[in-house]
Amino acid sequence: MYYQAADIYVHPARAETFPTTVLEALACGTPVVASRVGGIPEQVVEGKTGFLVSVGDAREMAGRILGLLADGDLRQEIGRLAAEDAARRFGLERMVKGYLDAYQEILEER
Repeated sequence: MYYQAADIYVHPARAETFPTTVLEALACGTPVVASRVGGIPEQVVEGKTGFLVSVGDAREMAGRILGLLADGDLRQEIGRLAAEDAARRFGLERMVKGYLDAYQEILEER
């Protein structure tokens, strides 16, 4: 609910693995501005579902944030694409299918 109330989700990590907070924001249709570190580039599609910035580059991050805040249409479009992409790549149906496919492969090998 908080993600949906936010205009932007900012994740200025210096080190990270695969943060669920970024996925949650994307799934809620909240554009993400995050550091290009760890698994975050696998989650955020640059320029489509959010923006990735160099680690520790506060000016670049501020520029992306201010750009999104100034352009409501862009922010809305990125949010829409973020929710669609998160559902397609990380949604429950896709995850269940992945598990079922893996189990089927194991059974076929026996």
